[in-house]
Amino acid sequence: MALPRIPDLTMGNFLVIIDGFEPMSMTSVTGIGFEVAVLEDAEARNGNGRAPGRSPGVNKHATVTLSTMELEKAAQLGLWRNKIEEGTIERKHVSIHMQDAANLPVMTFDLESAWPSAISVSSVPQGGEGWIQ
Repeated sequence: MALPRIPDLTMGNFLVIIDGFEPMSMTSVTGIGFEVAVLEDAEARNGNGRAPGRSPGVNKHATVTLSTMELEKAAQLGLWRNKIEEGTIERKHVSIHMQDAANLPVMTFDLESAWPSAISVSSVPQGGEGWIQ
């Protein structure tokens, strides 16, 4: 039996597609994940009164952070963020495609109704190229 191919992953190989924007190459993507809160029900003690019953609660979504060196394309994120500051919350569909060294898709994450909560420039060395988060 043949084992599945293990992708040759390289750091910083993400393609991000946001509705209405040019596709962007990202060097880092963090925070993709979710958690379901566990509710313990003291009333339902499984008949013996010792252990509370458990049920799923509210979904908690992590804050996704995107980092890129493509300053020109990242400017479109700034324009989107400006609309939020003006009071227009424009939610968009975001697809994050993790790619291997040959730029073949390995995994895709889809974010529904996303909006930018913050944008920061963490460093701008001489020559003007820096990181946008």
